[in-house]
This record gives sequence, C-alpha cells and structure tokens, in this order.
Amino acid sequence: MKKRLNDHGGILTPLLACYHAAHDYPGGLPVLAVMMDKPIDTLRKKLNPNQETHLLTLEEASHILRITKDKRILDALGAEGDAVWFRPDEVSAAPADLDVLSSGTSLMSRSVAVIQELEDALADGKIDAKERARLNERFMRLSQAALHVSETAKKFEQDEE
Repeated sequence: MKKRLNDHGGILTPLLACYHAAHDYPGGLPVLAVMMDKPIDTLRKKLNPNQETHLLTLEEASHILRITKDKRILDALGAEGDAVWFRPDEVSAAPADLDVLSSGTSLMSRSVAVIQELEDALADGKIDAKERARLNERFMRLSQAALHVSETAKKFEQDEE
C-alpha cells in the first residue's frame, strides 16, 4: 500500500484538498478517474504536489468538487480568498426550539475549540504553519456556526404586510 500524503487536520492547499478528496472518495482515485473520464495515471500525477509536468486545472478541481462534495476543497478555496463558505440548505426549513438550541450549542463549542487550539499552538510560544492551518480551520468552523445561527434566526422572521 502506498503511503498517502499527510493531512494535518487544518485547512489544506487547494491541491492537497483535491488529493485527499480523490483518495477518500468511495472507490478512491480509480473510481474518480473513471467518473472524470481521465486516465488514472494522469489524474494521479495531476494530484501529486511534487509533480511539475502535470498540473491540475481549475476545471478539473471543480469537477472533483462536484463529484466528491468534499468540504476540504471548499475550505481551501475559501481560505485562498479570505472567504467562508456555508450551505444554507443545512438549516431546517421550519426550525423548532431544539434547532435553535443545537445551533447555539454548536456556536459555543466551536468557540471553545478555537481557544483550545490557540492554547495548544502557543504551548511553545509560537505558531508554526501546521498550527496556523488548524487554527484557520477552527476559525472557519466558528464562522460557519455563526452563519448557521443567523440563517436559523431568519427562518423565524415574519413578513410584515
């Protein structure tokens, strides 16, 4: 079995996000290559960050995202442009009290996760690149939780006539 590239648990580069999405997809790279109508060896080379002759195109990355719906790709692209992605359809169309409670609890737990990650990162007095990537991921999840609360609140708004 080949050794896979490391996923440090934080926000990856767009190429590494596509790499992990492809390898984690059910059936892995072979199935994805067939779905993309690409030779498996070509796709493997395009997903290899150490390969300089075969480069993944934006169209191919978009195709991988459409197939896998892997959040790591969205995270990576959002981080490149200082943007946070959010799927409003994850909010119940008719939320109830428990939905509000769940949204609030998620927001609080993600706030705590940011502080814990920061404490861990600062244990040696400095933040390295891997720690920064994990912090960025925690901040993105916190922002998404805040958007979830906001979208839930919108569902309770009354149209005034």
